[in-house]
Amino acid sequence: MSMNETFQRYTDDRHQAVRQWKAETGKPIFGYFCCLSPEEILYAADILPVRITGTGEPLRKADLHVPPNSCPFARSCLDAGMRGLYDYLDGVVIPNSCDIIFDMEYFWRTLVPRPTRPALIAGLDIKPYVHYINYPEKIVGREVLPYYLEVLKRFKQDLDRTLGRPITEDDLARSVAAYNEDKAQMRRMYGMRRSIPPAVSGYEAWQVAYAGLLMPKDEHAALLKAWLDRIESEGRRAKEGVRIYLSGSAMDAVNAEIYRVIEESGGQVVSDDLCVGTRSFWYPLNPDLPPLEAIARRSLGTACPRSTVTKPIPENRWAHIVNTTQGYDVEGVIFYTLKCCDARLAEFPHLRDRFKNDLGVPVLFLEGDYTVEGVAQMRSRVEAFIEMIED
Repeated sequence: MSMNETFQRYTDDRHQAVRQWKAETGKPIFGYFCCLSPEEILYAADILPVRITGTGEPLRKADLHVPPNSCPFARSCLDAGMRGLYDYLDGVVIPNSCDIIFDMEYFWRTLVPRPTRPALIAGLDIKPYVHYINYPEKIVGREVLPYYLEVLKRFKQDLDRTLGRPITEDDLARSVAAYNEDKAQMRRMYGMRRSIPPAVSGYEAWQVAYAGLLMPKDEHAALLKAWLDRIESEGRRAKEGVRIYLSGSAMDAVNAEIYRVIEESGGQVVSDDLCVGTRSFWYPLNPDLPPLEAIARRSLGTACPRSTVTKPIPENRWAHIVNTTQGYDVEGVIFYTLKCCDARLAEFPHLRDRFKNDLGVPVLFLEGDYTVEGVAQMRSRVEAFIEMIED
């Protein structure tokens, strides 16, 4: 059975697919960086949130402004914005998830063309194009939740002014329900990957997850449910291979080529620790809490390498990995980290040792430059790693 045509369209040409959606619905679209972003509030406002990603192509404009020794993914995202590839966006949401993404707030506000002129009153733009989310560095502690709730309330008020109407509690509750249904279907798909061989390949699962970051959650959940129902009814199975757990930096259409390399080398990714993956959907929002608090707790509960807790080594990172490896019979782990990704590089030695000592699983470390060519050059190392496990 082939991939759902809608998912395929979004992964093959994301910009055209999103532009078509906007032309058909007439609704606004906001771009956002990082799965930490409170995208549920955008959805509650009847705005389509779409994840901003780059192109992997040589930079044409951003290299004049951003140091070359910074994240190639973030630089490519800015370059895409400056080139006008995101001219369909009505706003952008940028959290301070890491140093370079924090800088994107300034760069996108000053360098990327916006569709409307600023609405200035006493020097303040009351309908900002770029919305900054001051996400806490430390995600646990007595003052974290009250502080972050105030951040989200201000963000919601900015959206209220931009839209000219309030986002109600019912709007937020509807969004929470839609996101939870989509998360449930994503968990169902990942559950189907526990079988030997898995029902869904790693690359297919990435396609589904990536499309879900670019289309309305209710539509994504309905299409995914129908696709999974067909897979179950037909007893379909993907190609068998060495069962790989993939942990890494932002995984968009450029570096998702690593999935193809793994599959063509005799492996099969069965689960992951990715922001375009389990970190974006694994944990549901609590429907029994006030909706804004549920959204805040979901955001704060994201197991991102950039966040700190009370201990020197954030055990929430290892806890998430344990949650997403249980039942998958993982035989090997591949860390695919982009160059200059300090948070991922800092945590790798600890996580490598935990995989080896706690789970007895071998680990391969790959460092990418965010180009398709760079991924292709990793093929020999991936082949050798998988052959080692098979032997």
